[in-house]
Amino acid sequence: MVKRFEVFMCDSRGVAKPCVVVSPNEMNDTLPYIIVAPITAVERSFPCRIGVRLKGQQGQIALDMIRAIPKAALIERLGVLPENTGKEIAKLLQKMFEI
Repeated sequence: MVKRFEVFMCDSRGVAKPCVVVSPNEMNDTLPYIIVAPITAVERSFPCRIGVRLKGQQGQIALDMIRAIPKAALIERLGVLPENTGKEIAKLLQKMFEI
């Protein structure tokens, strides 16, 4: 079962890239796809990016690049983000989609 704020290697058009699951668990449990945000190695000073350290390397969670992917595109589970990073993601997503 895929959980929110888990980090996976994802197959993105034949290239493996790390990504964070940002879709809620209720959606992850019932649909054949999930919503992810890629983790980039290139750091930019965008307000929709969150810094993260993954396997000893610094990167950014790119919330400006979220997308839906099939669960079959998940290659390998790398871990889960710390609770405070998950809260930061949720807060920023809420701000981004505020209507």
